[in-house]
Amino acid sequence: MGFNFRKRIRLGKLFSLNIGKSGASISFGAKGFRQSFSTRGSSRTTFSLPGTGLSYSKTLSAKSILKKFGNREVFRKESGFSDPEAEVNAYREDIALITTLHHYEDYPSGIDWEEVKVEAEPFEKGKTGPHTEEAMKLVEENRPGLFARVFKKGDFEDKSKEVLEEARKMDEELYTAWQNNRIIADKMLHDDKESYLEVLEDLKLSEELGHYVRNMDFSYTDHDSLKVDMTLSIDDFIPEEYKALTPTGKLSIKKYTKTDYYDIANQFVSGLVFRTARNLLNILPVEDVLVNVWETEKNKYSGVDESKRILSILIDRNTFRKLNLEKVNPFDALTNFRHEVEFVKTRGFKEVDELKI
Repeated sequence: MGFNFRKRIRLGKLFSLNIGKSGASISFGAKGFRQSFSTRGSSRTTFSLPGTGLSYSKTLSAKSILKKFGNREVFRKESGFSDPEAEVNAYREDIALITTLHHYEDYPSGIDWEEVKVEAEPFEKGKTGPHTEEAMKLVEENRPGLFARVFKKGDFEDKSKEVLEEARKMDEELYTAWQNNRIIADKMLHDDKESYLEVLEDLKLSEELGHYVRNMDFSYTDHDSLKVDMTLSIDDFIPEEYKALTPTGKLSIKKYTKTDYYDIANQFVSGLVFRTARNLLNILPVEDVLVNVWETEKNKYSGVDESKRILSILIDRNTFRKLNLEKVNPFDALTNFRHEVEFVKTRGFKEVDELKI
């Protein structure tokens, strides 16, 4: 008899990371509907009518859906927790998330753009989509009998409308993703630099990491090398205080030591760099990516935002593919590449020049 392993990690009110023997998946949703995307490329939608225990699940291909759901916001000011232990656990999950950004990708590798371009329409425009179709079946098949005993008629109608509306929105997103994928595939198959830069704009790559970066600018240094300048604010993003439980189970909020704070900061910055490089190398046929990270902070005398370059690194495809990023500290992994960085454990990043290539 084999042992099964499954773990669910809460990622906010609507999102969960599910880990099992067969792989991992991200799921999101609320009462009445839930959507999950697995690392194996499948998408599963579940519709249910709250309070009845009745639901319907359908698996659809998600192979060519390039635009993923955005990264969740972390360190929310209004946690909504009444349980100190839950609040501390949520905080620890947030810290774990921002120090492991390099473990994940927002776009898959090995995309067959020819296949994406000719992919069949998910459903005929103007007709009922697959999500709505299944939601309608669920509502109609279970309307009589049991529901008369469980719900008042008005309650049942209201809940049904909610489920059908969510299903309709999912179908709209599915169709829009299909349309966008065809446009993007056509540009990728043009095989020229300007088309590739347009693809990055179409994919809104900076919005995928929008909770972490303020801006991303893309350009080419030569035909095989892409350059990205990303701007972020460490102080605005990483909190200066951490949450813990006292021996009696009460919430304790204490200030980080400078060493601990900047240790989180260097993992956040370097992890974000590797996450960005992975996305770009997965999408574009370039040999390397020059990443410049700019930090924005307020001048303590004038109150004006000022930017300084804190990291410049050239990440080549061959070396990057050999790294096992899940096994390394991302800041230590910078040494595998040519880079410019000055970091002091108690003061953080200093300004550096762009790497000469």
